[in-house]
Amino acid sequence: MLIRKLTLDDVPACLALAVKRNWPAEELKWRLVLELGTGFCMDSPEGGLAGTVIIMPYGREAAALGMMVVSPSHGRQGLGRRLMEHALEHIGPLPTLLYATEQGRPLYEKLGFVQVEEAVTHLGRLTRQPPDLAVPDTRVRAMTEADLEVVAGLDASAFGAPRRPLLHALHRLASRALVAERGGRVVGYGLAWPILESTMVGPLIAQEEPIAQVLAAALLRGHEGLVRMEIPPRFTGLSEWVAGLGLARHAWSPMMLLHGTRAPGRREHLHAITALALG
Repeated sequence: MLIRKLTLDDVPACLALAVKRNWPAEELKWRLVLELGTGFCMDSPEGGLAGTVIIMPYGREAAALGMMVVSPSHGRQGLGRRLMEHALEHIGPLPTLLYATEQGRPLYEKLGFVQVEEAVTHLGRLTRQPPDLAVPDTRVRAMTEADLEVVAGLDASAFGAPRRPLLHALHRLASRALVAERGGRVVGYGLAWPILESTMVGPLIAQEEPIAQVLAAALLRGHEGLVRMEIPPRFTGLSEWVAGLGLARHAWSPMMLLHGTRAPGRREHLHAITALALG
Protein backbone atom coordinates (compact mmCIF):
# COMPACT_ATOMS: atom_id res chain seq x y z
CA MET A 1 0.00 0.00 0.00
CA LEU A 2 1.30 3.40 -1.01
CA ILE A 3 1.29 6.46 1.23
CA ARG A 4 -0.51 9.51 -0.14
CA LYS A 5 -1.66 12.88 1.13
CA LEU A 6 -5.02 13.23 2.81
CA THR A 7 -7.46 15.83 1.48
CA LEU A 8 -10.72 17.24 2.78
CA ASP A 9 -12.49 14.84 0.39
CA ASP A 10 -11.18 12.03 2.63
CA VAL A 11 -12.99 13.25 5.74
CA PRO A 12 -15.90 10.75 5.44
CA ALA A 13 -13.37 7.90 5.14
CA CYS A 14 -11.43 9.30 8.12
CA LEU A 15 -14.61 9.29 10.22
CA ALA A 16 -15.36 5.70 9.20
CA LEU A 17 -11.82 4.68 10.16
CA ALA A 18 -12.12 6.43 13.53
CA VAL A 19 -15.36 4.60 14.31
CA LYS A 20 -13.65 1.27 13.58
CA ARG A 21 -11.19 2.10 16.39
CA ASN A 22 -14.03 3.17 18.70
CA TRP A 23 -13.01 6.81 18.37
CA PRO A 24 -15.76 9.44 18.14
CA ALA A 25 -16.57 10.68 14.63
CA GLU A 26 -15.34 14.25 15.19
CA GLU A 27 -15.85 15.77 11.76
CA LEU A 28 -15.07 19.33 12.84
CA LYS A 29 -11.72 18.28 14.34
CA TRP A 30 -10.71 16.27 11.25
CA ARG A 31 -11.55 19.22 9.00
CA LEU A 32 -9.66 21.60 11.28
CA VAL A 33 -6.45 19.57 11.33
CA LEU A 34 -6.58 18.92 7.57
CA GLU A 35 -7.13 22.61 6.81
CA LEU A 36 -4.21 23.67 9.03
CA GLY A 37 -1.91 20.68 8.80
CA THR A 38 -0.66 17.97 6.46
CA GLY A 39 -2.12 14.49 6.55
CA PHE A 40 -0.94 11.18 5.11
CA CYS A 41 -2.81 7.93 4.65
CA MET A 42 -2.87 4.49 3.09
CA ASP A 43 -5.85 3.22 1.13
CA SER A 44 -7.17 -0.21 2.05
CA PRO A 45 -7.49 -2.72 -0.84
CA GLU A 46 -10.95 -3.53 0.55
CA GLY A 47 -12.01 0.12 0.33
CA GLY A 48 -11.76 2.96 2.80
CA LEU A 49 -8.59 3.90 4.64
CA ALA A 50 -6.10 1.54 6.24
CA GLY A 51 -4.38 4.23 8.32
CA THR A 52 -3.81 7.95 8.84
CA VAL A 53 -1.48 10.42 10.55
CA ILE A 54 -1.62 14.21 10.58
CA ILE A 55 1.14 16.77 11.13
CA MET A 56 0.35 20.10 12.76
CA PRO A 57 3.21 22.51 11.91
CA TYR A 58 3.97 25.30 14.37
CA GLY A 59 6.32 27.67 12.57
CA ARG A 60 9.91 26.54 12.33
CA GLU A 61 10.07 25.75 16.04
CA ALA A 62 7.99 22.59 16.49
CA ALA A 63 5.40 20.20 15.09
CA ALA A 64 2.74 17.96 16.59
CA LEU A 65 1.47 14.60 15.39
CA GLY A 66 -2.11 13.45 15.83
CA MET A 67 -4.93 11.39 14.35
CA MET A 68 -2.61 8.38 14.15
CA VAL A 69 -5.12 5.62 13.36
CA VAL A 70 -4.72 2.16 11.83
CA SER A 71 -7.71 0.02 10.90
CA PRO A 72 -8.12 -3.10 13.08
CA SER A 73 -8.07 -5.22 9.91
CA HIS A 74 -4.56 -3.90 9.13
CA GLY A 75 -3.08 -4.00 12.61
CA ARG A 76 0.34 -5.54 13.33
CA GLN A 77 1.43 -5.21 9.70
CA GLY A 78 3.83 -2.31 10.17
CA LEU A 79 1.48 0.30 8.70
CA GLY A 80 1.65 2.52 11.76
CA ARG A 81 5.43 2.57 11.68
CA ARG A 82 5.50 3.33 7.95
CA LEU A 83 3.10 6.25 8.39
CA MET A 84 5.04 7.60 11.36
CA GLU A 85 8.39 7.35 9.61
CA HIS A 86 6.95 9.08 6.55
CA ALA A 87 5.55 11.89 8.69
CA LEU A 88 8.79 12.32 10.63
CA GLU A 89 10.79 12.47 7.40
CA HIS A 90 8.42 15.18 6.19
CA ILE A 91 8.88 17.17 9.43
CA GLY A 92 12.67 16.90 9.59
CA PRO A 93 14.74 17.60 12.72
CA LEU A 94 12.17 19.77 14.51
CA PRO A 95 11.07 19.04 18.09
CA THR A 96 7.98 16.90 17.50
CA LEU A 97 5.40 16.16 20.16
CA LEU A 98 2.37 13.91 20.47
CA TYR A 99 0.01 12.56 23.09
CA ALA A 100 0.22 8.78 23.10
CA THR A 101 -2.45 6.15 23.52
CA GLU A 102 -1.61 3.00 25.42
CA GLN A 103 -1.60 1.06 22.14
CA GLY A 104 0.63 3.52 20.31
CA ARG A 105 3.22 4.22 23.00
CA PRO A 106 5.48 1.20 22.31
CA LEU A 107 5.85 2.26 18.65
CA TYR A 108 6.63 5.85 19.58
CA GLU A 109 9.29 4.71 22.05
CA LYS A 110 10.92 2.58 19.33
CA LEU A 111 11.02 5.66 17.10
CA GLY A 112 12.86 7.61 19.80
CA PHE A 113 10.07 9.55 21.51
CA VAL A 114 10.41 10.09 25.27
CA GLN A 115 7.75 11.11 27.76
CA VAL A 116 8.21 14.68 28.98
CA GLU A 117 4.77 15.55 30.36
CA GLU A 118 1.19 14.39 30.72
CA ALA A 119 -2.38 15.60 30.36
CA VAL A 120 -5.39 14.51 32.41
CA THR A 121 -8.74 14.36 30.62
CA HIS A 122 -11.62 15.86 32.58
CA LEU A 123 -15.04 15.07 31.14
CA GLY A 124 -18.61 15.44 32.32
CA ARG A 125 -21.59 17.68 32.84
CA LEU A 126 -21.51 20.47 35.37
CA THR A 127 -23.22 19.31 38.55
CA ARG A 128 -22.87 22.81 39.99
CA GLN A 129 -22.12 26.15 38.44
CA PRO A 130 -18.73 27.80 38.95
CA PRO A 131 -18.89 30.68 41.43
CA ASP A 132 -18.14 34.26 40.46
CA LEU A 133 -14.40 34.56 40.97
CA ALA A 134 -12.11 37.57 40.81
CA VAL A 135 -8.42 38.40 41.03
CA PRO A 136 -7.41 41.86 42.29
CA ASP A 137 -6.69 44.40 39.55
CA THR A 138 -7.63 41.87 36.85
CA ARG A 139 -10.70 41.86 34.62
CA VAL A 140 -12.03 39.25 32.21
CA ARG A 141 -13.65 40.33 28.96
CA ALA A 142 -14.53 38.97 25.53
CA MET A 143 -11.63 38.41 23.16
CA THR A 144 -11.81 40.38 19.92
CA GLU A 145 -9.96 39.98 16.65
CA ALA A 146 -7.84 42.95 17.68
CA ASP A 147 -6.56 40.88 20.64
CA LEU A 148 -5.35 37.97 18.53
CA GLU A 149 -1.84 39.25 17.89
CA VAL A 150 -1.17 39.83 21.60
CA VAL A 151 -2.84 36.51 22.46
CA ALA A 152 -0.65 34.75 19.88
CA GLY A 153 2.45 36.13 21.56
CA LEU A 154 1.30 34.97 24.99
CA ASP A 155 0.43 31.58 23.52
CA ALA A 156 3.79 31.16 21.75
CA SER A 157 5.65 31.87 24.99
CA ALA A 158 3.66 29.23 26.89
CA PHE A 159 3.47 26.60 24.14
CA GLY A 160 7.00 27.15 22.83
CA ALA A 161 6.09 27.70 19.18
CA PRO A 162 3.83 30.06 17.17
CA ARG A 163 0.25 28.88 16.57
CA ARG A 164 -1.38 31.92 14.91
CA PRO A 165 -3.35 29.99 12.22
CA LEU A 166 -4.73 27.60 14.86
CA LEU A 167 -5.71 30.44 17.20
CA HIS A 168 -7.47 32.36 14.41
CA ALA A 169 -9.38 29.20 13.41
CA LEU A 170 -10.39 28.41 17.00
CA HIS A 171 -11.45 32.00 17.60
CA ARG A 172 -13.83 31.73 14.63
CA LEU A 173 -15.22 28.44 15.98
CA ALA A 174 -15.37 29.40 19.64
CA SER A 175 -18.61 29.60 21.57
CA ARG A 176 -16.65 31.68 24.09
CA ALA A 177 -13.32 33.46 23.80
CA LEU A 178 -12.01 35.46 26.75
CA VAL A 179 -8.95 37.41 27.82
CA ALA A 180 -7.79 38.50 31.26
CA GLU A 181 -6.33 42.00 31.52
CA ARG A 182 -4.25 43.64 34.21
CA GLY A 183 -3.18 47.25 33.88
CA GLY A 184 -4.25 47.25 30.24
CA ARG A 185 -2.05 44.23 29.47
CA VAL A 186 -3.34 40.77 28.50
CA VAL A 187 -2.13 38.25 31.10
CA GLY A 188 -4.24 35.25 30.12
CA TYR A 189 -6.79 33.88 27.67
CA GLY A 190 -9.08 30.92 27.16
CA LEU A 191 -11.29 29.42 24.48
CA ALA A 192 -14.33 27.14 24.52
CA TRP A 193 -15.18 25.48 21.21
CA PRO A 194 -17.52 22.71 20.03
CA ILE A 195 -16.65 19.06 19.38
CA LEU A 196 -19.64 16.91 18.41
CA GLU A 197 -22.19 17.43 21.19
CA SER A 198 -19.61 18.54 23.73
CA THR A 199 -17.52 21.64 24.41
CA MET A 200 -13.73 21.67 24.63
CA VAL A 201 -12.28 24.24 27.02
CA GLY A 202 -8.73 24.97 25.94
CA PRO A 203 -6.24 26.29 25.40
CA LEU A 204 -6.23 28.01 28.77
CA ILE A 205 -3.12 30.12 29.30
CA ALA A 206 -2.41 32.46 32.19
CA GLN A 207 0.61 33.82 33.99
CA GLU A 208 -0.90 32.86 37.37
CA GLU A 209 -3.12 29.94 38.40
CA PRO A 210 -5.80 32.17 40.05
CA ILE A 211 -6.19 33.98 36.72
CA ALA A 212 -6.55 30.62 34.94
CA GLN A 213 -9.29 29.64 37.41
CA VAL A 214 -11.17 32.91 36.89
CA LEU A 215 -11.02 32.37 33.11
CA ALA A 216 -12.09 28.73 33.45
CA ALA A 217 -15.07 29.72 35.61
CA ALA A 218 -16.24 32.23 33.00
CA LEU A 219 -15.73 29.74 30.15
CA LEU A 220 -17.60 26.95 31.95
CA ARG A 221 -20.49 28.89 33.46
CA GLY A 222 -23.88 28.02 32.01
CA HIS A 223 -22.88 24.98 29.96
CA GLU A 224 -25.49 22.22 30.11
CA GLY A 225 -23.92 19.57 27.85
CA LEU A 226 -20.73 17.56 28.08
CA VAL A 227 -17.59 19.59 28.73
CA ARG A 228 -14.00 18.43 28.28
CA MET A 229 -10.69 19.83 29.51
CA GLU A 230 -7.15 18.42 29.18
CA ILE A 231 -5.18 19.63 32.21
CA PRO A 232 -1.49 18.91 32.92
CA PRO A 233 -1.27 17.18 36.33
CA ARG A 234 1.05 19.86 37.77
CA PHE A 235 -2.05 22.04 38.17
CA THR A 236 -3.54 20.05 41.04
CA GLY A 237 -5.64 22.93 42.33
CA LEU A 238 -7.32 23.58 38.98
CA SER A 239 -7.79 19.85 38.40
CA GLU A 240 -9.44 19.27 41.78
CA TRP A 241 -11.62 22.37 41.37
CA VAL A 242 -12.84 21.30 37.90
CA ALA A 243 -13.50 17.75 39.16
CA GLY A 244 -15.56 19.22 42.00
CA LEU A 245 -17.77 20.95 39.43
CA GLY A 246 -18.57 17.60 37.79
CA LEU A 247 -15.79 17.17 35.21
CA ALA A 248 -14.38 13.88 36.47
CA ARG A 249 -10.88 12.65 35.69
CA HIS A 250 -11.09 9.99 32.98
CA ALA A 251 -7.65 9.28 31.50
CA TRP A 252 -3.99 10.24 31.66
CA SER A 253 -2.22 10.76 28.31
CA PRO A 254 1.59 10.94 28.17
CA MET A 255 3.05 13.77 26.13
CA MET A 256 6.01 12.41 24.18
CA LEU A 257 8.75 14.35 22.42
CA LEU A 258 11.28 13.63 19.67
CA HIS A 259 14.39 15.82 19.21
CA GLY A 260 14.31 17.21 22.74
CA THR A 261 14.43 16.29 26.41
CA ARG A 262 11.87 18.71 27.88
CA ALA A 263 8.59 20.18 26.75
CA PRO A 264 9.11 23.48 24.92
CA GLY A 265 7.82 26.79 26.19
CA ARG A 266 6.79 28.05 29.60
CA ARG A 267 4.51 25.16 30.46
CA GLU A 268 3.83 26.59 33.91
CA HIS A 269 1.53 29.03 32.08
CA LEU A 270 -0.30 26.37 29.98
CA HIS A 271 -3.12 25.29 32.29
CA ALA A 272 -5.17 23.36 29.72
CA ILE A 273 -4.06 22.20 26.29
CA THR A 274 -6.04 22.75 23.09
CA ALA A 275 -6.74 19.07 22.37
CA LEU A 276 -4.67 15.89 22.38
CA ALA A 277 -4.55 15.77 18.57
CA LEU A 278 -3.29 19.35 18.35
CA GLY A 279 -0.39 19.16 20.79
